[in-house]
Amino acid sequence: KKGLVKNGQFFNYYTKFKNYSNFKSGYFNLQKSMDLETIIQKLQEEGTKTPQAPVLGKVTIPEGYTIDQIATAITADVSSKKAGKTPFKKEDFLKAVQDDAFIEKMVAKYPKLLANLPSKDSGVRYRLEGYLFPATYNYGKDTTVKEMIDQMLAAMDQNLTPYYETLESKNINVNEVLTLASLVEKEGATDQDRKDIASVFYNRLNQDMPLQSNIAILYAEGKLGQKTTLKEDATINTELDSPYNIYKNTGLMPGPVDNPGVSAIEAAVNPSKTDYLYFVANVENGEVFFAKTYEEHNKNVEEHVNSKLTQASSN
Repeated sequence: KKGLVKNGQFFNYYTKFKNYSNFKSGYFNLQKSMDLETIIQKLQEEGTKTPQAPVLGKVTIPEGYTIDQIATAITADVSSKKAGKTPFKKEDFLKAVQDDAFIEKMVAKYPKLLANLPSKDSGVRYRLEGYLFPATYNYGKDTTVKEMIDQMLAAMDQNLTPYYETLESKNINVNEVLTLASLVEKEGATDQDRKDIASVFYNRLNQDMPLQSNIAILYAEGKLGQKTTLKEDATINTELDSPYNIYKNTGLMPGPVDNPGVSAIEAAVNPSKTDYLYFVANVENGEVFFAKTYEEHNKNVEEHVNSKLTQASSN
């Protein structure tokens, strides 16, 4: 009826002649542009139980993206990578992600995930920062930005489900773990480094030492996700008046500073057991050096950061 198969009798003969069988039942999205072989191939895959809107395209959210970066990322389709190739607009996404009525709806839909969502007066830039899971998402012709945000929250909820009991037993709430994971996401590149870095942050929190991460200050300044030079990083404004200034303030920030992936979340839930209180990364290769004492740490900074800075300025 729809003109996908021109002749039913021919289709039957063709599949018998080619020995095609094992067609599956269910709903399928097929197009007139598909040739017979493609249609046959599709019908051998599992159909869906209910009709699904055809996928128009995909957007990818990389790990550690901020909400501002996600707002831009969803305007670019995976296949073309060009902004404006999806039905979504940056300003619509930013409006939706700050819509209080929508947020309350999501809190009711994902009660465990959003139980400790920062309040409007907590000083956070976006209440949902940190809660949107980095992954690739499908969209259809009629998908809205709110549905995209809902998909991202659903994915975060699904990925945190194995951890909810552990968090309860450790007396850590979801906001705290995602806040910590958002720092770990940016500070370490390997699973092991992330677990060790998480241990440094926990050791500092337990001793009431400030966390002293530049990541949170860059976020407060609206610079996280942009390229920063060695010099900018070394001369960061640690006097900034902000709830995200974890040089001045002890404890965690009011909420996450980016949207962390599984490896950073795993590290924040199950960190290494260490006595480390300091870490510094070699600026050239990202290798991380840990220290238990300030003296030891100073040596690491001298060797892996300062020496590189003087080389850079004398070149």
